[in-house]
Amino acid sequence: MSTKLERSSQYRIRQHWLAFFVALALLGSIVTYNLVTIRQRAISQEHQRLMTQVRVIGQNIERQLESTNLALKGVVADLPGLQGAPNLVQANKRLSVLADAMPGVRTLFFTDATGTILASNRPELIGRNIATRQYFSEPKQHPTPDTLYISPPFRSVLNAYVFNITKILSGPDGRFNGIVTVGVDPDYFAVILQSTLYAPDMWNTINHGDGIRFMTMPYREGQTGKNLAVPGSLFTRHKESGKPENIFTGTAYATGKYRLAALLTVQPKELQVDKPLVLIISRDPDAILSDWQNEAIFQGLLFLVACIASAAGLALLHRRQDLFEQKAQRAEAMVQIRYELLEYATMHTADELLQYALDEVCRISASPVGFYHFVDPDQQTLTLQAWSTRTLQEFCKAEGHGMHYGVDQAGVWAECIQTRAPAIHNDYAGLPNKKGLPPGHAPVIRELVVPVIRDERIVAVLGVGNKQINYTTRDAEEVAYLADVTWEIIDGRRAQQELKRANELLATEARIDYLTGIYNRRMFDGLMTAEIARSYRYNSLLSLIMMDIDHFKQVNDNLGHAAGDHVLQKIAELISGRIRGHDIFSRWGGEEFVIMAPKNDRFKAAELAEILREVIEQFDFGNGLRITLSFGVTQYCYGEQSEEFVARADAALYQAKHKGRNRVEIAAPPVVLSQNCVTEEFVRLPQLEVSS
Repeated sequence: MSTKLERSSQYRIRQHWLAFFVALALLGSIVTYNLVTIRQRAISQEHQRLMTQVRVIGQNIERQLESTNLALKGVVADLPGLQGAPNLVQANKRLSVLADAMPGVRTLFFTDATGTILASNRPELIGRNIATRQYFSEPKQHPTPDTLYISPPFRSVLNAYVFNITKILSGPDGRFNGIVTVGVDPDYFAVILQSTLYAPDMWNTINHGDGIRFMTMPYREGQTGKNLAVPGSLFTRHKESGKPENIFTGTAYATGKYRLAALLTVQPKELQVDKPLVLIISRDPDAILSDWQNEAIFQGLLFLVACIASAAGLALLHRRQDLFEQKAQRAEAMVQIRYELLEYATMHTADELLQYALDEVCRISASPVGFYHFVDPDQQTLTLQAWSTRTLQEFCKAEGHGMHYGVDQAGVWAECIQTRAPAIHNDYAGLPNKKGLPPGHAPVIRELVVPVIRDERIVAVLGVGNKQINYTTRDAEEVAYLADVTWEIIDGRRAQQELKRANELLATEARIDYLTGIYNRRMFDGLMTAEIARSYRYNSLLSLIMMDIDHFKQVNDNLGHAAGDHVLQKIAELISGRIRGHDIFSRWGGEEFVIMAPKNDRFKAAELAEILREVIEQFDFGNGLRITLSFGVTQYCYGEQSEEFVARADAALYQAKHKGRNRVEIAAPPVVLSQNCVTEEFVRLPQLEVSS
């Protein structure tokens, strides 16, 4: 009987397991089908998105080529009146005006039949011979008047990586008589590529039809100038397909990375272009499928849970325990990825964690000395919690664990607590023992101490010392981060998302003036440093306009601060609408504003200031309120400090105020610093009164 029952039981068990596996297979099939469908949908959507972005860039570049072609045709048409020595000055002016009016154009010039540059918007190019340049030799060898020649990218004589767009000049007899060419502005194309980046793993590139890479965004070292026209590359596959656009997946030749790429050949139908441009936008397939991978893990876990639940009654406790262990392992794996210190914390005490954390801090900061103190809620007492291992071995005769110190006895630690900021001291040769510290600790040559702040209160300080070289702000940031993570582990707090949002808010507030919505002074200072560096590098013009609202105090006193705020906002709006896209407009402070005008000398900047002065003077701010502005204008001279640059514009503004307000004054350096600087102290616009 028992044998029969056993057989029956075994049969039922086999039936149960059979039903279990059938259900498991059915459920697994559903999950697999769902995941495959989601994956295919994600890839298809990304194909469409990449192709949309590459088409947007292609349309922008096509419009640029079309406008450039029209401009070059205009120069060719006007050339008979511009050639000849008497007309070259007028030709240079014409080319300068045309280049300034065309976005994306850095250089514009024409040559004679021998390749000598006769006229250009850049005076330093006049007289150069470019006969050996491919953008001259190619049109000369195959001259076709209607063709727009796009040269392979090259490093220009101005040391910038560009490509040229060229048309030939024909003489009266129809023979080749030179070229007129445009050198593109890499910054313009960088903005176009940057505007379509929507993922951190995304790469946008512009490539010449011959395979030479012109630009990569984000910038990647060694990519510019690389030849992609090699067998098997994504570029070659696209060219061989004969199609204007493709989506490929494969290893990118330029980087060796596996990518999903959208490729588009830019060759406007309305233009006769000798060589096209090829756009490549690519993404990392793993990044594209990261959400799908998370979904696969999630559904796989659900599938596993369903399997475990279906086998209820068979060693339930063991299976639950197994499930808990799996969850613990997954949680531990996630923790190991995000916080290396948490792995150590799962198997060690808080004191051991502090010791380990200090050793890590010392290793990263190259410091032999490390210590960690807790700060009491009264913010007046510190408790020594741990020394690093090397500190105990080489610098201290006693641990001093648990010893208390008053803030008034804590030296540089007190400075850290009182200022609520990292304290760096690289300027003393030795630090005598503080009262209450363990006896026998070695002299400290350099020291860095950082606070840990929670709920507006300093809860701990972590310090390192005796690095072989000076501590830097980067050291402070790294040590502060590890100190914060260590406290977070001990305290059990997890507030990363809130911290991220707070940092984003602070970053925005650090850039934008809350009242007017334009850049604030802090952001302007950073941008001015960058523009000065750019001006110095490319030997380009840079001017500064400072302005101040006349009698603004009377507006606040008579009409109230709300009216004053309205005036500030309206002035910011009026000026923002009348400056170029690459001009930098900022609130300097109070009722003062400032404009940085790249590629403009002081006279062009003064013309802009005069336009703005008239706009403000004629505007009705409400209830008949009229406002005027005084302006000070100057031009940057290569090599000078930003403080001198700003001070000179401020001096011009003071002159405008002194001479009656509602006027524009131009200031130049009192000494000659470069070929673009003059010796007069103050000058006026040509159409205005001139002051010495």
